[in-house]
Order: sequence, then structure tokens, then C-alpha cells
Amino acid sequence: LVDIGRGMGSGPIETQLSVSRDGMNWYRYNRPTYLGPGEHGGRNVVTAYIAHGMVKRGNEIWQYYFGETQYHSAIKKDPNGRGVYRLVQRLDGFVSIDSPYDKEVEMKTKKFVFDGNNLTLNIDTDAAGYTQVGILDENGNAIEGYSADDCVYINGDFFDKKVEWLGQGTDLSHLKGKTIQLVYRMRGSKLYKHRHLHNTLL
Repeated sequence: LVDIGRGMGSGPIETQLSVSRDGMNWYRYNRPTYLGPGEHGGRNVVTAYIAHGMVKRGNEIWQYYFGETQYHSAIKKDPNGRGVYRLVQRLDGFVSIDSPYDKEVEMKTKKFVFDGNNLTLNIDTDAAGYTQVGILDENGNAIEGYSADDCVYINGDFFDKKVEWLGQGTDLSHLKGKTIQLVYRMRGSKLYKHRHLHNTLL
């Protein structure tokens, strides 16, 4: 219920993120919200209506939204509190798999057919975190020379970091067409995306 005496309105508005691979089946990420109320451009924005479209600028994605300092169905109007705001985030930084700082954890992907010459990560480990990647065959066994123990520690903030294994380097062209799994050994890391790429695309 709206309390007229408070001079507010029916409440704030946030933007949540929904994703789909086919345009028919969607998954909504409820929390944390994609764009919530808060301090934007020196104003306390409480309602945010995000616009369609994204603009790629280098390793950033720009989006725009219309924001107001007044509540939805506002009782107390604030016409000077309206504005168009720009949002900036890392490339492909919508969702990440996060690992804690206080312990090392492992995560396995589903089996997939590898198609490329190398594996690159969009990842942020901060200063104290790290990630190692191991490759498993179709039976779930570590491929010799490509286990997580063989992986060179990944530490830093990267958009397209090539994964490297000791004594093997980064070339994975011999795995093209084979069914594999990836196992991630992570601590204090945010993994946004992995890609298996052809050298011609780099």
C-alpha cells in the first residue's frame, strides 16, 4: 500500500537479467540484480528503465538507461531528477562463476566437442586469486600433459587469456573434433567466459 503521508510512491524499479540461447527458453538471474537503485551520476536514482541495445567499445560494453530520483507512481514529483545514464561493464561480463578466497574449489564443464586451436578465458582473479584448467577425455580421465596440475597458474584480469600447460604450450589443435571436459581449479576468481578459438580469429 502507498502511504501518502510519506510522499514517496509505489516503490523503486530495478532491471533484472534474462538470457536465452534460442529466443524461446529464458532464464532469469534474480539476484544480484543487473541494475538496481543507487547512486548514479551524483543522484539517488530509485527507478531505472534500461534501453534496448548495446555498444561495444574496445573491451567494454556500453548501455543506456532512463533514471529518476522519484518513485514509480510517485506522489512527490521530481522533474529535475530525471536523466539518461551510461552503464559501462567489461566485455561479456554479464554473468560469472565465482570462487571463494578462503578455499580452493573445482568446477567441471559438460562434455563438448572441441573445435579450435587454443583455449582462452575472460577472467579476473584479482591479486591473490588464481585458476588452473585441466582437460579430461570423454571418459573423464585427465589427458596426459594437460591436467590442472600441468596448467600454468592464471593470475590477473584478462579478457582473452590463452591457457598454457607446462611442456605443452597453448596449442590444442590436436584435440579438434574430440569430446572433452574442462575442469577448473579456482580460488578468488571470477570466470566470465571460455572460448576455444581458431588462430585465424585472433
